[in-house]
Amino acid sequence: MKKRTKKLLPFWIRARSPGDASCGESARAKVFCFFFSKNKTFLLFLLPLSGCVIHHVQPYRPETFAAPDTADAAASSTNCFEASSTAEHLACAQPALAAANRALTETLQARLRTSDPFGRDVLLAVQRNWLLGLPDACHLPATPETASPNAIACLGDQFKRQTASLAAWQVEATPGPAMAQYVHFKIAAGAGALNPAFCARLAGDVNAALAQTGSADPAAIAGAHEIAGTHGPDSGDVAGQTVRVDARLANAFGGFARRARGVAIVGAPPVLDSLSLGKLLQATAENQGARFSAYASQTGDYGAADVFTYQGRSVALLEDAWGFDAPAAPGEFAHAGAWDLTGGRATPLCLFETFQMPAEGGGFDAMTALAAWRDALAQVRDSAAPPLGVSFLRDQGQIRAETDWLLLHMPLVVSEQARRGGWVPWLRLRHDAALDALFAWAQRDPAHKILFDRVFALLKPAAQDLVRGYQQLEALDAAEAKAAAGLAVMELLYSATVTVAPDLGADLQAPASAVGRAPRYPILAAPQ
Repeated sequence: MKKRTKKLLPFWIRARSPGDASCGESARAKVFCFFFSKNKTFLLFLLPLSGCVIHHVQPYRPETFAAPDTADAAASSTNCFEASSTAEHLACAQPALAAANRALTETLQARLRTSDPFGRDVLLAVQRNWLLGLPDACHLPATPETASPNAIACLGDQFKRQTASLAAWQVEATPGPAMAQYVHFKIAAGAGALNPAFCARLAGDVNAALAQTGSADPAAIAGAHEIAGTHGPDSGDVAGQTVRVDARLANAFGGFARRARGVAIVGAPPVLDSLSLGKLLQATAENQGARFSAYASQTGDYGAADVFTYQGRSVALLEDAWGFDAPAAPGEFAHAGAWDLTGGRATPLCLFETFQMPAEGGGFDAMTALAAWRDALAQVRDSAAPPLGVSFLRDQGQIRAETDWLLLHMPLVVSEQARRGGWVPWLRLRHDAALDALFAWAQRDPAHKILFDRVFALLKPAAQDLVRGYQQLEALDAAEAKAAAGLAVMELLYSATVTVAPDLGADLQAPASAVGRAPRYPILAAPQ
């Protein structure tokens, strides 16, 4: 791997979101693009965000519509106002079905929470295939009022079977050292007067932990001992007082991660809350930007919060999320702050810049072949949509947007996850299946055939744009750029094709199912 000249790369642009020109012109596409846009704060107030498989139990109440807590997947899963299918309406009306569906929802979210981008693809494909087959499997009528007792019993059984299937999923993702190529703790401009010697040492030790583990886990920070937090227990003892880190399980708009909301001393008001890092930034940083708003992130929480002993102090470290979920404005830094908790009070110690968001304009969007290819893929995606619920489609679209962003802006992280997870052989086989499915789809309509030909004519030039962009803008060497471009081509093609072939990639045995099997097509396949 080529050593980069800068620890924090001068990122160039956000990945194109489904809300821009790549969304297509159809009315359906525009509606979906509206739901899937990157404006997460707006969506938080417009729609009760949900990671639900099927909504259930309680009717929608308007007073919960704009509450920040609706960003919590478990809370918002009680809203039924989006229910449309017979299965959804039955799950809303039947307490036993509601409980079974909640268990299914929580199991799916738990697996999404711990999986890498490719594992998420498999989980979503499995769930999508199951949802599409549910009406036939249980002989569901068009309206819930006419559902028989046998159909209702069948739904309950299906929920339990699917929960058990998802619970058996074993592939998990862990941060890898490639993250250190993108995330780097340094004292923020204007914050050097806080405690420069202490902060410089802490930054150095955190950066060493990043290079080792890909995270700021106190267990990997030299001289640190975890008391409580994201990387440890929920609570612990600080000088005889019980300190607790308030954590939540976020929905798709928080990456389904376990996110932190603040730090509290038990029996006292929170010493650090969702406003604390923003206030520290406002008070000390030279470039305040738009980051000191009411939320620590667009889901009202932090990427991580840990309390640990370090250099004779009890330190609380609050970190913005990195990557796609970073709350920084384009071209600005996400931040982290450290506080001394001596005496049950939070005294500011350090403010760090950690991750620079890609700047708007230029970069990959200026690469004409890549932009044209992505537009063609968007037309494929817009051509059909499986009859799934709004909630599932929204979550699926948000995860797809996050994956696309990572492919373009953090390719070494995705490449490392593919390698460490053993995904590459299976991805090649799934690529074969995607090409076959896209070809079969194209044969059914002359307009599809024209679009198919355009996709393949642009595939190789688009890949060349990717390789060049990775080398010029990310400082990847030739081998890294080629490997990253291959992954991006396979993933972008799959995410478009899955709309017209909803069962594509639904294999919970992946990547083990690829052992001993050879791919039939090269990644950069040319039309025959």
